Amino acid sequence: MKFDRIAAVSLSALAIASLGDAASAQTTSATAAADERAGGDAIIVTGTRRTDRTVTESAVPVDVFTTQDLATQPSPSLQTILKNLVPSFNQQRNAGADGSAFVRPPTLRGLPPDQILVLINGKRMHRSALVQVAGDSLSAGSQGADLSQIPSVSLGRIEVLRDGAAAQYGSDAIAGVINLGLRTNDSGYELNARYGQTYRGDGKDIQVSGNAGFKLGEGFINISGEFVDQGLFDRAVDRPDSAALRALGVDVPSPPTRYGQPESTTYRFVINSAVPVGDKDEVYFFGNYGYADQEVDFNYRRPIAVTVPGASPAPGQPFAPSQTFGRSHSTIYLDTIPGLFNAQGRPVYSATGATFERSSLYPEGYVPLFLSTNEDVAGVIGYRGETESGIRFDVSAASGRNRIRYNMTSTLNPSLGPTSPTEFYLGTLEQRETNLNLDVSKPVEVGFASPLNIAAGLEFRRESYVVGLGDEASWTAGPYAVQTVQRADGTRFQTTAGIGADGFPGYGPSSVTDTSRNSYSAYLDLEADIVESFTLGVAARYDNFSDFGGTFNGKVSARWAVNDAFALRGAGSTGFRAPTPGQAATANVQTGFPNNSPVPVATATVTPGSTTALYFGSEPLKPEKSVSFSGGVVVTPGGGFNLTVDYYNITVRDRISITSPFVVTAGDQAALFAQGVSNAFDLGQVTYYTNGFKTRTQGVDAVASHRASTDFGTFNTSLAINYNQTRVIERTRPEAINLQRAANIEGLTPKFRGVLAETWNLGMFDATGRVNYFGTITSYNSNDVSATAFTTQKFGADVSFDLEVGITFAERFRVAAGGENLFNRYPDRDLRNIYAQTGASAAGRLYNDASPLSYMGGFWYVRGQVKF
Repeated sequence: MKFDRIAAVSLSALAIASLGDAASAQTTSATAAADERAGGDAIIVTGTRRTDRTVTESAVPVDVFTTQDLATQPSPSLQTILKNLVPSFNQQRNAGADGSAFVRPPTLRGLPPDQILVLINGKRMHRSALVQVAGDSLSAGSQGADLSQIPSVSLGRIEVLRDGAAAQYGSDAIAGVINLGLRTNDSGYELNARYGQTYRGDGKDIQVSGNAGFKLGEGFINISGEFVDQGLFDRAVDRPDSAALRALGVDVPSPPTRYGQPESTTYRFVINSAVPVGDKDEVYFFGNYGYADQEVDFNYRRPIAVTVPGASPAPGQPFAPSQTFGRSHSTIYLDTIPGLFNAQGRPVYSATGATFERSSLYPEGYVPLFLSTNEDVAGVIGYRGETESGIRFDVSAASGRNRIRYNMTSTLNPSLGPTSPTEFYLGTLEQRETNLNLDVSKPVEVGFASPLNIAAGLEFRRESYVVGLGDEASWTAGPYAVQTVQRADGTRFQTTAGIGADGFPGYGPSSVTDTSRNSYSAYLDLEADIVESFTLGVAARYDNFSDFGGTFNGKVSARWAVNDAFALRGAGSTGFRAPTPGQAATANVQTGFPNNSPVPVATATVTPGSTTALYFGSEPLKPEKSVSFSGGVVVTPGGGFNLTVDYYNITVRDRISITSPFVVTAGDQAALFAQGVSNAFDLGQVTYYTNGFKTRTQGVDAVASHRASTDFGTFNTSLAINYNQTRVIERTRPEAINLQRAANIEGLTPKFRGVLAETWNLGMFDATGRVNYFGTITSYNSNDVSATAFTTQKFGADVSFDLEVGITFAERFRVAAGGENLFNRYPDRDLRNIYAQTGASAAGRLYNDASPLSYMGGFWYVRGQVKF
């Protein structure tokens, strides 16, 4: 067999290497068998390329969650499931944070989303199209996978590798790897329905999902689908200007701006299939499609100015004197004075002529409504099996695309005056990825206690990032952007109007891009039991990217079974994260009036290699580099009890960030123009992505589980605790990360997090209870990061309880009722800059978005399930 000869030569030379992001070349049947095992006996396919490793035998910490674990979760949302199962996994709400309110960036072990590698059936999942420019301090500027695209009903298992694995899986695997295993059942139907809402009566959540398995010849095809209708929950209160506006006859919404969960309607579908070819080979295919319509409010715009009592900067501090909230817009003057021009040659407008006010369109003020349409599609096809000489192989091709389309309604482009539309198409973001992978492996007898497993492979990847042009009216600077106005007495003044769609200017010509890069990778992975009680693994990987060159990474892992009940394990590795095309190619010019500038200022985000960026000291983007160490113990005394405790230490240098703005002087403009920058004289500020700081994250994960069968039913108990601390140990470019953001990176992730869960089954009855512990966080609102600063606040630790009880009829029908945050706990309120009349900030917000305990409050639900 020709392939057999080629693969044999490749292995003997140990020269074929790559990641192909395939976790390994295991067959679907092996994965299906693993799904049926639980706890420490579960076979793992992540973190090793052997086919006989279990959770407790692994040299690195791996959590395996089966369909039974997923079924006991109160929410079918994958992000919520992971937050309940993995204490070091966190996700902020990001209410009102532009696109980040829809694509919520997760973190793992205090590291951002693009340092988490997500796999589906062992193959790399493509990124979201959203670069998190408006994200929180930890995730700002990142671009990771959108976990919400995969419905939990489609999953047969989840594996979470809590260890650096870039030497095995390539770019991004610094914090760890999340491997989503799709269901493989070839028969049966399952239908689920769930309705719930918050204790306050909002946030209604309707979810309907289903799964069906069918035989496909000797193979299978499995199909899953999900529909979600998610309503808004709102935890804002009135703004301090609301009462004054209403007293003047303005019909202000109550509250004027809503903060909480955005409204969303979502459809998602997943398919997974495999068909045997001969005795050992199979062809497989899997893919997903998702479509979501979402909307969120922006801030309320006042039609008139009002004066209200001022705020207190912190508890115990006096309230400021009366404060005036000005109109959210300026007057537009429509009539020019014939033959009269200013020094720039622009017409002079008459102060006594016709005018335009936004209140003519929105007499009660207005709240821009930000709309997102998110479409996600991906597919993987491959051929895998085993040759006559025992070489396992996996050849696959994958393609994925995420496209986000933005619109805005109930707003206007102020600089266009009365000719402005009130609805805008803002443009599109698109991420496209193509992967080609070859993985081969063979166990070879070399005299060790087990065969030496030799795995190697090759990968080709192509990534593309596209920004599509919005309507011209959404980004253009209209004729009224800057006006020189003359009064009747001949004196003049200048007025300005906002440029672009108010709330979120569209993507203009300077933002449009279509950029791509290619990468080639090779890996080699060796693992064996040197003696019966000692396992050693070595991995090496080389990646070469067309835009910044090559990087080599390695990993060593080991496990020593001291006896049948106690083992030591540890690993050391180097890793990297390549800058994404979205980060490297993000270019945009937005014009506004920063720091109350009297004239519009164009702030350009430019690519690091552009003439403008180089003028202001830019250097080519480099991969983020990491060094990781982990070590721990595994205790399996029997009796259904397992315990693992692992320490980790991750240092990441050259972390990527957006710089603070560089102010462009007249001299800078002239110098840039001389270097060929055509829009130099329009620039006021410049920012760009750069490698700017270094962090060290260290912590401890402890996971204990116990299973007991008694006369009173079966009890499954699990306790997972995480201690995590991140420090910014060097600001290599202080302009890239200021003191405030550095402090928030350190302070906004809870140091302690724990989850205690108990599941009970007795005949037709079942119940699940869960206690979530969230440690303290500290938030900083300025560069004064001292503990006594008025802008610093520490938020206390908190606990929430979940409970669900269910009953199953005829082994097919189950109904259940439950509650999340059963006792209706809320996080501490933000006490900075609070107005006495509302007890909240100027925007009406009560809670800090970074709170690990959701400010949704208590949530009840009922659900049913039918299986055939």
